[in-house]
Amino acid sequence: MKLEIRKLGHSEKPPMDLLLEADPSEEMIEKYLYAGECYIAEGEGEIVGVFVLMPNTAHEIEIKNISVLEKYQHQGVGKDIVKYVVRIAKLEGYEELIVKTADVSKDAIKFYEKMNFAHDFTVKAYFIQYYDQPIMENGKQATDQVVMKRKL
Repeated sequence: MKLEIRKLGHSEKPPMDLLLEADPSEEMIEKYLYAGECYIAEGEGEIVGVFVLMPNTAHEIEIKNISVLEKYQHQGVGKDIVKYVVRIAKLEGYEELIVKTADVSKDAIKFYEKMNFAHDFTVKAYFIQYYDQPIMENGKQATDQVVMKRKL
């Protein structure tokens, strides 16, 4: 599938339903949408993916949220999005790209490892401390946040 990736216009509403697939807290999403830039990936005449980028420092940028429509998962869309992000980050002079996920998100961790991210550190009890409702994935409750980094 040929993807068109573009920054969401200021008057456009972000695809909240898709963002909520990756992060169940609308409050958290609103915070990083305000501080970061939202991009959408379009293909087949519809939005197939979304991601939010946020600079953390002059040298580090973070993928705050990345989500692909379920029917397009495992078809290379996520891979194409990460490649696009790497290109943008390098062009903008960043040296590191980070992504954070839940300790129980084994598929996401494997995906990021394939995309040349390595485990940097773990934030213990993150999902217990910052989320009101338990986050369940693969039949387990997310507790720790795994931070992964890729040098650019």
